[in-house]
Amino acid sequence: MRPNSIIRFEQLFLGALALNALNVFLNWDTWSMVMSRGDGSEGMNAFATYSIIAFPFLINLWLWNKIARKANSLGKWLLIVMFLIGVIWSLATIDNYRTLGVIILFTILALKAGAIYMLFQSDAKQWFAGGNTVT
Repeated sequence: MRPNSIIRFEQLFLGALALNALNVFLNWDTWSMVMSRGDGSEGMNAFATYSIIAFPFLINLWLWNKIARKANSLGKWLLIVMFLIGVIWSLATIDNYRTLGVIILFTILALKAGAIYMLFQSDAKQWFAGGNTVT
C-alpha cells in the first residue's frame, strides 16, 4: 500500500500537469506566434514547438509512474533536476506570458514544489527504501 505522502505527491503532481495543459491552451496564441517565426520552414517550427510541449509532458508522466507506482529513487532525483530546469526556464521566459498565464505558471511551480516536498517525508523515504511497487 502506498503511503499518504506518495498519494499527496501524486495528487499535487498530476494537478500541476493538468494546470500545465490548461496554461498551454490559454497561451496558445503565444505558441502560434513562436511557430510562425522562422526562416520559412514553418512546418519544422510547428513540429519543434509541438515537441517542446509534448516531450516534457510525457517525461513528467513517465517520472510520475516511476515515483508513485514503482518507488524509483532515481525518478525522484530526475524530477528534482527537471523541476529546477523548469524554474529557470519559467523565469527566463516569463515575459512571454499574460497575467493569467503567470499566475497559473507560479501555481504550477508551487504544486510541483509541494509534490517534491512530499517525497522527503518519512513515510515516502520508507517507500523508496523498501522498493515497493504498485501494479
